Amino acid sequence: MAEKEDGGIMGQIRRLSRRLSGNILSADPKDVRAYMSHNESKRNIYSYDNEDQLRIGGILLKDLAEEYGTPLYIYDINRIYDNYNLLAGVLKTKNFLLSYSVRANSNLAILNIFSRLGSGFDVASGGEIARCLAAGVDPSRITFSGCGKTNDEIDLAIKSGIYCINAESWDELNRIENVCVKYNKIQNVSIRINADTHSEGAMSPSLHGHSTTTQSKYGVPIADALEIYSRVKASSTMRIKGISCRVGTHVTHLESYLEIRDRLLHLADELRQESKICVEHIDFGGEFVGNLNAMNADATEISNWIEKIASPILERGLKLVLDPGINFMADAGVLLTKIEYVKTNTSHSKESYGGTSPKTGSFISSHAGHHLKHHSTKRTFAVVDAGFNDFVRTAMLGQNHHIVPVHQQQSVMVAGVASDFKYDIVGPITDAADVFCRDFSLNYKLAAGDYLIISDAGSYGSSMSSNFQSRNKLAEILIIERQPIVIRERQKYEEQYSNEKLVPELKLNSSKIIEEAESQEELLQQSTTNIDEGDNENKE
Repeated sequence: MAEKEDGGIMGQIRRLSRRLSGNILSADPKDVRAYMSHNESKRNIYSYDNEDQLRIGGILLKDLAEEYGTPLYIYDINRIYDNYNLLAGVLKTKNFLLSYSVRANSNLAILNIFSRLGSGFDVASGGEIARCLAAGVDPSRITFSGCGKTNDEIDLAIKSGIYCINAESWDELNRIENVCVKYNKIQNVSIRINADTHSEGAMSPSLHGHSTTTQSKYGVPIADALEIYSRVKASSTMRIKGISCRVGTHVTHLESYLEIRDRLLHLADELRQESKICVEHIDFGGEFVGNLNAMNADATEISNWIEKIASPILERGLKLVLDPGINFMADAGVLLTKIEYVKTNTSHSKESYGGTSPKTGSFISSHAGHHLKHHSTKRTFAVVDAGFNDFVRTAMLGQNHHIVPVHQQQSVMVAGVASDFKYDIVGPITDAADVFCRDFSLNYKLAAGDYLIISDAGSYGSSMSSNFQSRNKLAEILIIERQPIVIRERQKYEEQYSNEKLVPELKLNSSKIIEEAESQEELLQQSTTNIDEGDNENKE
């Protein structure tokens, strides 16, 4: 039995976890670089070999494409460990909790890896709770966030025995209380606070970044916090755990984070002094950590930022909770795609020149006696087999992801340097937004059959994919100890509609509709004939 338990993907994950996770909290916290198998600049997980072929974890991507097909998500377990261990090393104290944001990548194998590393889990739906449980996650390490929790989701959360619910409204507290009564349970609850900051660049945690914290749908206004915490204190079925506040999708100034932290600490002091309510933790969300990654902060900078944020929180004896997702998974994955077609389209336009209006002095776009200048614009498109249904971040968010040829014939041109060939990398979806990159520059030609990768696709890639235009969801590969492991099979067409049902035979009166349409067409033709005959008589 022991041999069977150690076989397959979970066995490999267990062995690697035992080998690496013992070092997570044992190194010198001053040398946070000890937690990374890569250098401080965090090299990409992919690199070219001596034959200019791209590899991840020692494996040729061309071989993966030929064996598993494309498009294909590929993840590197070593980078996942590096990313987790880096933050765990920076936060080397008992008074912190790293809680993986499940929505970043919810594959069961990924969840199982973070569970074995000792991570907590921040979920945003009943489906994510179910996924965590299916992946073997201890429910006591799950926190449920989100502003629209349904009765069924709250029921599942409490019945499963999750650690905490981050409540966002009075009505939600009523629902939690009712379910607790149903199961005769006491549920840990935190209140999500809208910090109401006006700091420069402070945004609510939206994938779009469309709304500011003062216009957010999330949380409870900080002015109402004392009252709503008192409501929880008075309940016999809810226990206060902490303060939750998701901070800053696009904040890049440390002062903005410090301002929000100070507001939350002031609230914690008020609760203790005025209402005798003692919170145990402050949940700062994960956007803070993600922004450090986006700013290319090195290990020392990350350590300094977190220390400044955390010190006053820890000095009060409170636990700091961070919920990274992007920071753990983004650079641990790529999307491998194949070029299906290369085509050049030429557009033509005309522009008049050489004169102005004698009355207004304005330019005349079309006027007799003036010249027309003919313009032609050529754009070359590399049409790949991945679409925005597979990876939506570029289309929906306008975010640029580095694209790399799998076979490097010559060096990719540096930005700003003249190149011989430019391509728009586009997908097959019948929508103009299906574009991964404009003016991708090379000094050699791309051709049908070539492979490309889209980098930093490990988070909000597969988890945001869809069956738009009835396209199958992709296979996913995890590279462990130089071995590719399938952690998700490629979807088949019949699996897309396996839960759909045809309606019974219906009397649609289609024959009657057709007869009426034919009758109307005959009347129209007769009317047209009569008009033509009348015109002929008038001419005579």
